[in-house]
Amino acid sequence: MVTGEFLRNRRGVRLVAVAAALVLAVNFGQAFLSAAPHLVNRTSILAGSIRSSIAAFPRSRPSHVGMAADPGIAAAMDSGGFWAQLALAISPAILIEVLVEMEKARPRTREYVINSDDQISVQIPYQIGNWEKHRRNPDRIWDTLGGLMSSSLLRRLQGPLFVLNALSVFVLVYASILVPQGWPVISLQPLPFTLSSFALGLLLAYRANNVTARYIKARDIWGDMLNISRDLTQQSSQWASREDFANFAKWVPAFTTSLMCGLRSPDAHDLTKELKEAAGGDLTLQGEGAGLSEEEIQLIVERPQGMLAHHYVTHILRTKTKLMDLPLEQRALMESNITRFINDMGACENIFATPVPVMYTKNTSTFLFLWLFFLPWALQGSIGAGVVFSQQLLSFFLLGIEDIAVQIEQPFDVLPLKKICFKIANEGQIVRANFDALEEAAAVSQRLKQKELKPA
Repeated sequence: MVTGEFLRNRRGVRLVAVAAALVLAVNFGQAFLSAAPHLVNRTSILAGSIRSSIAAFPRSRPSHVGMAADPGIAAAMDSGGFWAQLALAISPAILIEVLVEMEKARPRTREYVINSDDQISVQIPYQIGNWEKHRRNPDRIWDTLGGLMSSSLLRRLQGPLFVLNALSVFVLVYASILVPQGWPVISLQPLPFTLSSFALGLLLAYRANNVTARYIKARDIWGDMLNISRDLTQQSSQWASREDFANFAKWVPAFTTSLMCGLRSPDAHDLTKELKEAAGGDLTLQGEGAGLSEEEIQLIVERPQGMLAHHYVTHILRTKTKLMDLPLEQRALMESNITRFINDMGACENIFATPVPVMYTKNTSTFLFLWLFFLPWALQGSIGAGVVFSQQLLSFFLLGIEDIAVQIEQPFDVLPLKKICFKIANEGQIVRANFDALEEAAAVSQRLKQKELKPA
Protein backbone atom coordinates (compact mmCIF):
# COMPACT_ATOMS: atom_id res chain seq x y z
CA MET A 1 0.00 0.00 0.00
CA VAL A 2 2.83 2.39 0.88
CA THR A 3 4.61 1.57 -2.38
CA GLY A 4 1.44 2.18 -4.39
CA GLU A 5 0.83 5.56 -2.77
CA PHE A 6 4.47 6.49 -3.37
CA LEU A 7 4.25 5.65 -7.08
CA ARG A 8 0.90 7.42 -7.48
CA ASN A 9 2.53 10.56 -6.13
CA ARG A 10 4.05 12.63 -8.96
CA ARG A 11 7.13 13.29 -6.87
CA GLY A 12 7.55 9.57 -6.37
CA VAL A 13 7.44 8.97 -10.12
CA ARG A 14 10.12 11.61 -10.70
CA LEU A 15 12.33 10.11 -8.01
CA VAL A 16 12.00 6.63 -9.51
CA ALA A 17 12.82 8.00 -12.97
CA VAL A 18 15.96 9.71 -11.76
CA ALA A 19 17.04 6.65 -9.77
CA ALA A 20 16.47 4.39 -12.78
CA ALA A 21 18.61 6.62 -14.99
CA LEU A 22 21.43 6.54 -12.47
CA VAL A 23 21.21 2.76 -12.01
CA LEU A 24 21.35 2.25 -15.78
CA ALA A 25 24.32 4.56 -16.02
CA VAL A 26 26.24 2.93 -13.20
CA ASN A 27 25.70 -0.60 -14.51
CA PHE A 28 26.41 0.10 -18.15
CA GLY A 29 29.33 -1.66 -19.81
CA GLN A 30 31.71 1.20 -19.29
CA ALA A 31 31.18 2.67 -15.84
CA PHE A 32 29.35 5.98 -16.15
CA LEU A 33 30.90 7.70 -13.17
CA SER A 34 34.43 6.35 -13.41
CA ALA A 35 35.22 5.63 -17.06
CA ALA A 36 37.82 7.95 -18.52
CA PRO A 37 39.72 7.74 -21.78
CA HIS A 38 43.23 8.13 -20.35
CA LEU A 39 45.30 9.68 -23.08
CA VAL A 40 48.95 8.77 -22.80
CA ASN A 41 51.82 10.75 -24.21
CA ARG A 42 49.58 13.83 -24.45
CA THR A 43 50.35 17.14 -22.79
CA SER A 44 47.93 19.90 -21.84
CA ILE A 45 48.09 23.05 -23.89
CA LEU A 46 46.59 25.26 -21.17
CA ALA A 47 48.40 23.79 -18.18
CA GLY A 48 51.73 22.50 -19.49
CA SER A 49 55.05 24.18 -20.23
CA ILE A 50 55.77 26.05 -23.46
CA ARG A 51 57.93 23.24 -24.75
CA SER A 52 55.28 20.65 -23.93
CA SER A 53 52.58 22.78 -25.50
CA ILE A 54 54.55 23.09 -28.72
CA ALA A 55 55.13 19.35 -28.69
CA ALA A 56 51.39 18.79 -28.35
CA PHE A 57 50.83 20.20 -31.83
CA PRO A 58 51.98 17.80 -34.54
CA ARG A 59 54.15 19.49 -37.16
CA SER A 60 52.28 17.68 -39.86
CA ARG A 61 49.23 15.49 -39.94
CA PRO A 62 49.68 12.38 -42.11
CA SER A 63 46.66 11.37 -44.08
CA HIS A 64 46.46 8.09 -42.22
CA VAL A 65 46.13 9.78 -38.82
CA GLY A 66 42.52 9.57 -37.74
CA MET A 67 40.40 7.73 -35.25
CA ALA A 68 42.77 4.82 -35.51
CA ALA A 69 45.31 6.96 -33.66
CA ASP A 70 43.70 5.63 -30.48
CA PRO A 71 42.55 2.04 -31.14
CA GLY A 72 40.77 1.72 -27.79
CA ILE A 73 38.50 4.71 -28.35
CA ALA A 74 37.96 3.85 -32.00
CA ALA A 75 36.82 0.35 -31.09
CA ALA A 76 34.47 1.71 -28.43
CA MET A 77 32.91 4.16 -30.90
CA ASP A 78 32.65 1.57 -33.66
CA SER A 79 30.72 -0.71 -31.35
CA GLY A 80 28.39 2.08 -30.31
CA GLY A 81 29.65 1.97 -26.74
CA PHE A 82 30.80 5.58 -26.78
CA TRP A 83 27.51 6.91 -28.07
CA ALA A 84 25.57 4.85 -25.54
CA GLN A 85 27.84 6.16 -22.81
CA LEU A 86 27.37 9.73 -24.05
CA ALA A 87 23.60 9.27 -24.16
CA LEU A 88 23.60 8.04 -20.58
CA ALA A 89 25.88 10.89 -19.55
CA ILE A 90 23.53 13.57 -20.84
CA SER A 91 20.29 11.77 -19.93
CA PRO A 92 20.03 13.50 -16.50
CA ALA A 93 20.36 16.90 -18.20
CA ILE A 94 17.68 15.99 -20.75
CA LEU A 95 15.45 14.65 -17.99
CA ILE A 96 15.82 17.88 -16.03
CA GLU A 97 14.90 20.00 -19.06
CA VAL A 98 11.80 17.89 -19.75
CA LEU A 99 10.62 17.95 -16.13
CA VAL A 100 11.19 21.69 -15.81
CA GLU A 101 9.09 22.34 -18.90
CA MET A 102 6.36 20.06 -17.51
CA GLU A 103 6.39 21.91 -14.21
CA LYS A 104 5.99 25.25 -15.96
CA ALA A 105 2.62 24.09 -17.31
CA ARG A 106 1.28 23.07 -13.89
CA PRO A 107 -1.13 25.40 -12.07
CA ARG A 108 0.42 27.27 -9.14
CA THR A 109 -1.04 26.77 -5.68
CA ARG A 110 1.46 28.81 -3.68
CA GLU A 111 1.98 32.54 -3.39
CA TYR A 112 4.82 33.80 -5.57
CA VAL A 113 6.73 37.06 -5.66
CA ILE A 114 5.23 39.43 -8.19
CA ASN A 115 7.14 39.83 -11.49
CA SER A 116 9.16 36.67 -10.81
CA ASP A 117 7.40 34.47 -13.42
CA ASP A 118 6.28 32.23 -10.55
CA GLN A 119 9.88 31.28 -9.85
CA ILE A 120 10.31 32.82 -6.38
CA SER A 121 7.87 31.47 -3.81
CA VAL A 122 6.79 33.25 -0.64
CA GLN A 123 7.62 31.45 2.58
CA ILE A 124 4.72 29.42 3.99
CA PRO A 125 3.86 30.26 7.62
CA TYR A 126 4.45 26.97 9.42
CA GLN A 127 1.78 25.42 11.58
CA ILE A 128 1.65 22.13 13.50
CA GLY A 129 1.09 20.01 10.41
CA ASN A 130 3.97 21.66 8.55
CA TRP A 131 6.38 21.01 11.42
CA GLU A 132 5.31 17.39 11.75
CA LYS A 133 5.94 16.84 8.05
CA HIS A 134 9.18 18.81 8.24
CA ARG A 135 10.81 16.48 10.79
CA ARG A 136 9.18 13.14 9.88
CA ASN A 137 11.73 10.43 8.99
CA PRO A 138 12.34 9.01 6.45
CA ASP A 139 9.49 10.69 4.55
CA ARG A 140 11.19 14.10 4.69
CA ILE A 141 14.12 12.65 2.72
CA TRP A 142 11.88 11.25 -0.01
CA ASP A 143 9.78 14.43 -0.13
CA THR A 144 12.91 16.53 -0.54
CA LEU A 145 14.38 14.34 -3.28
CA GLY A 146 11.04 13.85 -5.01
CA GLY A 147 10.34 17.57 -5.00
CA LEU A 148 13.75 18.50 -6.36
CA MET A 149 12.60 18.48 -9.97
CA SER A 150 9.58 20.66 -9.21
CA SER A 151 11.42 23.20 -7.07
CA SER A 152 11.37 26.85 -8.08
CA LEU A 153 15.16 26.83 -7.68
CA LEU A 154 15.57 24.44 -10.61
CA ARG A 155 13.36 26.62 -12.81
CA ARG A 156 15.45 29.70 -11.95
CA LEU A 157 18.71 27.88 -12.75
CA GLN A 158 17.51 26.27 -15.96
CA GLY A 159 19.37 28.71 -18.24
CA PRO A 160 22.82 28.60 -16.56
CA LEU A 161 22.59 24.83 -16.05
CA PHE A 162 21.81 24.32 -19.74
CA VAL A 163 24.89 26.33 -20.78
CA LEU A 164 27.19 24.47 -18.39
CA ASN A 165 25.74 21.08 -19.34
CA ALA A 166 26.22 21.84 -23.04
CA LEU A 167 29.81 22.88 -22.35
CA SER A 168 30.60 19.67 -20.46
CA VAL A 169 29.16 17.61 -23.34
CA PHE A 170 31.34 19.54 -25.79
CA VAL A 171 34.42 18.89 -23.66
CA LEU A 172 33.62 15.17 -23.56
CA VAL A 173 33.04 14.91 -27.31
CA TYR A 174 36.13 16.97 -28.08
CA ALA A 175 38.40 14.81 -25.93
CA SER A 176 36.87 11.51 -27.08
CA ILE A 177 36.50 12.14 -30.82
CA LEU A 178 38.60 15.07 -32.02
CA VAL A 179 41.73 14.57 -29.94
CA PRO A 180 42.28 10.97 -31.18
CA GLN A 181 42.13 12.32 -34.73
CA GLY A 182 45.09 14.59 -34.09
CA TRP A 183 43.45 17.71 -32.66
CA PRO A 184 45.43 19.36 -29.86
CA VAL A 185 44.69 18.38 -26.29
CA ILE A 186 42.96 21.18 -24.37
CA SER A 187 42.88 20.60 -20.65
CA LEU A 188 43.52 22.27 -17.33
CA GLN A 189 45.30 21.00 -14.26
CA PRO A 190 42.97 20.43 -11.29
CA LEU A 191 45.34 22.11 -8.81
CA PRO A 192 44.14 25.71 -9.47
CA PHE A 193 40.55 24.61 -8.90
CA THR A 194 41.54 22.84 -5.69
CA LEU A 195 43.29 25.92 -4.37
CA SER A 196 40.60 28.39 -5.44
CA SER A 197 37.72 26.27 -4.11
CA PHE A 198 38.61 27.36 -0.58
CA ALA A 199 38.27 31.05 -1.50
CA LEU A 200 35.08 30.37 -3.45
CA GLY A 201 33.57 28.54 -0.48
CA LEU A 202 34.39 31.47 1.81
CA LEU A 203 32.79 33.93 -0.59
CA LEU A 204 29.60 31.89 -0.81
CA ALA A 205 29.46 31.30 2.94
CA TYR A 206 30.03 34.97 3.74
CA ARG A 207 27.28 36.04 1.35
CA ALA A 208 24.86 33.37 2.58
CA ASN A 209 25.49 34.34 6.21
CA ASN A 210 24.93 38.03 5.50
CA VAL A 211 21.65 37.61 3.65
CA THR A 212 20.41 35.10 6.23
CA ALA A 213 21.09 37.69 8.94
CA ARG A 214 19.06 40.23 6.94
CA TYR A 215 16.22 37.72 6.60
CA ILE A 216 16.21 36.91 10.33
CA LYS A 217 16.33 40.59 11.27
CA ALA A 218 13.37 41.37 8.99
CA ARG A 219 11.42 38.45 10.42
CA ASP A 220 12.11 39.61 13.99
CA ILE A 221 11.06 43.17 13.14
CA TRP A 222 7.70 42.03 11.82
CA GLY A 223 7.26 39.77 14.82
CA ASP A 224 7.86 42.81 17.03
CA MET A 225 5.26 44.82 15.12
CA LEU A 226 2.74 42.01 15.62
CA ASN A 227 3.29 42.21 19.38
CA ILE A 228 3.10 46.03 19.39
CA SER A 229 -0.20 45.89 17.52
CA ARG A 230 -1.64 43.51 20.09
CA ASP A 231 -0.41 45.69 22.94
CA LEU A 232 -1.79 48.94 21.49
CA THR A 233 -5.18 47.34 20.88
CA GLN A 234 -5.41 46.04 24.43
CA GLN A 235 -4.11 49.26 25.97
CA SER A 236 -6.67 51.38 24.17
CA SER A 237 -9.47 48.94 25.06
CA GLN A 238 -8.66 49.21 28.76
CA TRP A 239 -7.67 52.85 29.17
CA ALA A 240 -9.67 54.82 26.59
CA SER A 241 -13.39 55.41 26.33
CA ARG A 242 -15.27 52.92 24.22
CA GLU A 243 -15.66 55.38 21.35
CA ASP A 244 -12.00 56.38 21.44
CA PHE A 245 -10.95 52.74 21.59
CA ALA A 246 -12.92 51.75 18.49
CA ASN A 247 -11.70 54.82 16.63
CA PHE A 248 -8.04 54.19 17.54
CA ALA A 249 -7.82 50.40 17.25
CA LYS A 250 -8.99 50.22 13.62
CA TRP A 251 -6.00 52.36 12.62
CA VAL A 252 -3.45 49.95 14.14
CA PRO A 253 -3.54 47.33 11.33
CA ALA A 254 -3.44 50.16 8.77
CA PHE A 255 0.19 50.79 9.75
CA THR A 256 1.53 47.30 9.00
CA THR A 257 -0.61 47.07 5.87
CA SER A 258 0.74 50.37 4.55
CA LEU A 259 4.29 49.34 5.41
CA MET A 260 3.89 46.03 3.55
CA CYS A 261 2.74 47.91 0.43
CA GLY A 262 5.70 50.27 0.74
CA LEU A 263 8.24 47.43 0.93
CA ARG A 264 6.94 45.56 -2.10
CA SER A 265 6.46 46.28 -5.78
CA PRO A 266 3.46 48.54 -6.56
CA ASP A 267 2.29 45.75 -8.87
CA ALA A 268 2.01 43.38 -5.91
CA HIS A 269 -0.50 45.28 -3.80
CA ASP A 270 -3.11 47.99 -4.29
CA LEU A 271 -3.03 50.22 -1.22
CA THR A 272 -6.75 51.03 -1.26
CA LYS A 273 -7.75 47.38 -1.56
CA GLU A 274 -5.32 46.27 1.13
CA LEU A 275 -6.57 48.92 3.56
CA LYS A 276 -10.14 47.73 3.04
CA GLU A 277 -9.07 44.16 3.81
CA ALA A 278 -7.23 45.42 6.92
CA ALA A 279 -10.63 45.57 8.64
CA GLY A 280 -10.20 41.90 9.57
CA GLY A 281 -11.42 38.45 8.64
CA ASP A 282 -15.07 39.48 8.29
CA LEU A 283 -15.42 42.44 5.96
CA THR A 284 -19.21 42.53 6.38
CA LEU A 285 -19.13 43.61 10.03
CA GLN A 286 -20.43 47.05 10.86
CA GLY A 287 -20.00 49.33 13.84
CA GLU A 288 -17.05 48.63 16.11
CA GLY A 289 -16.02 45.55 14.11
CA ALA A 290 -15.71 47.50 10.88
CA GLY A 291 -12.43 48.80 9.55
CA LEU A 292 -11.50 52.16 8.13
CA SER A 293 -14.22 54.00 6.25
CA GLU A 294 -13.86 55.01 2.60
CA GLU A 295 -13.16 58.58 3.69
CA GLU A 296 -10.42 57.48 6.10
CA ILE A 297 -8.80 55.30 3.44
CA GLN A 298 -8.80 58.25 1.07
CA LEU A 299 -7.02 60.31 3.71
CA ILE A 300 -4.14 57.81 3.56
CA VAL A 301 -4.16 57.57 -0.24
CA GLU A 302 -4.27 61.37 -0.67
CA ARG A 303 -1.72 62.08 2.08
CA PRO A 304 0.60 65.08 1.73
CA GLN A 305 2.96 64.77 -1.22
CA GLY A 306 6.28 63.16 -0.31
CA MET A 307 4.94 61.53 2.87
CA LEU A 308 4.96 57.73 3.00
CA ALA A 309 1.67 56.00 3.79
CA HIS A 310 3.01 54.17 6.85
CA HIS A 311 4.60 57.37 8.14
CA TYR A 312 1.26 59.12 7.75
CA VAL A 313 -0.51 56.39 9.75
CA THR A 314 1.94 56.70 12.68
CA HIS A 315 1.20 60.44 12.74
CA ILE A 316 -2.53 59.69 12.92
CA LEU A 317 -2.01 57.15 15.71
CA ARG A 318 0.05 59.59 17.74
CA THR A 319 -2.54 62.35 17.26
CA LYS A 320 -5.39 60.07 18.33
CA THR A 321 -3.41 59.04 21.41
CA LYS A 322 -3.05 62.69 22.36
CA LEU A 323 -6.79 63.32 21.89
CA MET A 324 -7.77 60.45 24.21
CA ASP A 325 -6.86 62.64 27.21
CA LEU A 326 -5.29 59.72 29.07
CA PRO A 327 -3.33 59.98 32.32
CA LEU A 328 0.33 60.76 31.70
CA GLU A 329 1.62 57.27 32.57
CA GLN A 330 -0.81 55.51 30.26
CA ARG A 331 -0.21 57.91 27.41
CA ALA A 332 3.56 57.48 27.82
CA LEU A 333 3.23 53.71 27.45
CA MET A 334 1.15 54.03 24.28
CA GLU A 335 3.51 56.68 22.90
CA SER A 336 6.38 54.29 23.58
CA ASN A 337 4.70 51.60 21.46
CA ILE A 338 4.18 54.05 18.60
CA THR A 339 7.86 55.00 18.88
CA ARG A 340 8.71 51.30 18.52
CA PHE A 341 6.55 51.25 15.38
CA ILE A 342 8.64 54.09 13.97
CA ASN A 343 11.90 52.36 14.91
CA ASP A 344 10.80 49.14 13.20
CA MET A 345 9.66 51.12 10.18
CA GLY A 346 13.10 52.72 9.90
CA ALA A 347 14.84 49.36 10.30
CA CYS A 348 12.75 47.91 7.45
CA GLU A 349 13.54 50.87 5.22
CA ASN A 350 17.23 50.47 6.03
CA ILE A 351 17.23 46.80 5.01
CA PHE A 352 15.23 47.59 1.88
CA ALA A 353 17.50 50.43 0.72
CA THR A 354 20.91 48.88 1.41
CA PRO A 355 21.68 45.51 -0.17
CA VAL A 356 24.82 43.52 0.42
CA PRO A 357 27.57 45.53 -1.40
CA VAL A 358 26.75 45.11 -5.07
CA MET A 359 30.38 44.71 -6.16
CA TYR A 360 30.77 41.82 -3.74
CA THR A 361 27.68 40.14 -5.18
CA LYS A 362 28.86 40.63 -8.77
CA ASN A 363 32.36 39.39 -8.01
CA THR A 364 31.04 36.26 -6.29
CA SER A 365 28.65 35.47 -9.16
CA THR A 366 31.35 36.00 -11.80
CA PHE A 367 33.93 33.96 -9.90
CA LEU A 368 31.48 31.08 -9.40
CA PHE A 369 30.28 30.92 -12.99
CA LEU A 370 33.77 31.08 -14.51
CA TRP A 371 35.00 28.47 -12.02
CA LEU A 372 32.23 26.12 -13.14
CA PHE A 373 32.71 27.07 -16.81
CA PHE A 374 36.35 25.93 -16.93
CA LEU A 375 35.94 23.01 -14.51
CA PRO A 376 35.08 20.35 -17.17
CA TRP A 377 38.47 20.88 -18.84
CA ALA A 378 40.10 19.77 -15.60
CA LEU A 379 37.72 16.92 -14.77
CA GLN A 380 37.46 15.18 -18.13
CA GLY A 381 40.92 13.67 -18.04
CA SER A 382 40.22 11.83 -14.79
CA ILE A 383 36.52 10.90 -14.86
CA GLY A 384 35.70 10.76 -18.57
CA ALA A 385 31.97 10.62 -19.31
CA GLY A 386 31.26 11.32 -15.67
CA VAL A 387 32.25 14.95 -16.31
CA VAL A 388 28.72 15.74 -17.51
CA PHE A 389 26.97 14.37 -14.45
CA SER A 390 29.57 15.83 -12.10
CA GLN A 391 29.15 19.23 -13.73
CA GLN A 392 25.37 19.01 -13.28
CA LEU A 393 25.60 18.22 -9.58
CA LEU A 394 28.24 20.82 -8.76
CA SER A 395 26.54 23.52 -10.83
CA PHE A 396 23.11 22.91 -9.34
CA PHE A 397 24.20 23.01 -5.71
CA LEU A 398 26.79 25.80 -5.96
CA LEU A 399 24.66 28.02 -8.18
CA GLY A 400 21.71 27.15 -5.95
CA ILE A 401 23.47 28.48 -2.85
CA GLU A 402 24.29 31.72 -4.66
CA ASP A 403 20.79 32.07 -6.12
CA ILE A 404 19.02 31.48 -2.80
CA ALA A 405 21.18 34.21 -1.28
CA VAL A 406 20.09 36.61 -4.02
CA GLN A 407 16.39 35.79 -3.56
CA ILE A 408 16.29 36.30 0.21
CA GLU A 409 18.52 39.37 0.16
CA GLN A 410 15.33 41.44 -0.12
CA PRO A 411 13.44 39.54 2.62
CA PHE A 412 10.17 41.45 2.47
CA ASP A 413 9.25 39.81 -0.84
CA VAL A 414 9.64 36.26 0.46
CA LEU A 415 8.42 36.70 4.04
CA PRO A 416 4.68 35.98 4.50
CA LEU A 417 3.85 39.62 5.26
CA LYS A 418 0.32 39.22 3.93
CA LYS A 419 -0.37 36.54 6.55
CA ILE A 420 1.13 38.67 9.31
CA CYS A 421 -0.97 41.67 8.31
CA PHE A 422 -4.10 39.52 8.23
CA LYS A 423 -3.32 38.15 11.67
CA ILE A 424 -2.94 41.68 13.08
CA ALA A 425 -6.17 42.84 11.43
CA ASN A 426 -8.17 39.77 12.41
CA GLU A 427 -7.10 39.81 16.06
CA GLY A 428 -7.88 43.53 16.28
CA GLN A 429 -11.31 43.01 14.76
CA ILE A 430 -12.12 40.23 17.22
CA VAL A 431 -11.29 42.52 20.16
CA ARG A 432 -13.33 45.42 18.72
CA ALA A 433 -16.35 43.32 17.77
CA ASN A 434 -16.42 41.42 21.08
CA PHE A 435 -15.68 44.32 23.41
CA ASP A 436 -18.79 43.75 25.57
CA ALA A 437 -18.21 40.00 25.85
CA LEU A 438 -14.58 40.48 26.84
CA GLU A 439 -15.47 43.09 29.45
CA GLU A 440 -18.20 40.87 30.86
CA ALA A 441 -15.85 37.89 31.03
CA ALA A 442 -13.35 39.98 32.96
CA ALA A 443 -16.10 41.17 35.34
CA VAL A 444 -17.34 37.61 35.92
CA SER A 445 -13.79 36.47 36.66
CA GLN A 446 -13.40 39.28 39.15
CA ARG A 447 -16.66 38.40 40.93
CA LEU A 448 -15.62 34.76 41.15
CA LYS A 449 -12.31 35.80 42.65
CA GLN A 450 -14.01 37.97 45.25
CA LYS A 451 -16.38 35.15 46.09
CA GLU A 452 -13.45 32.81 46.71
CA LEU A 453 -11.81 35.34 49.02
CA LYS A 454 -15.00 36.06 50.97
CA PRO A 455 -15.00 34.21 54.30
CA ALA A 456 -17.68 31.60 54.77
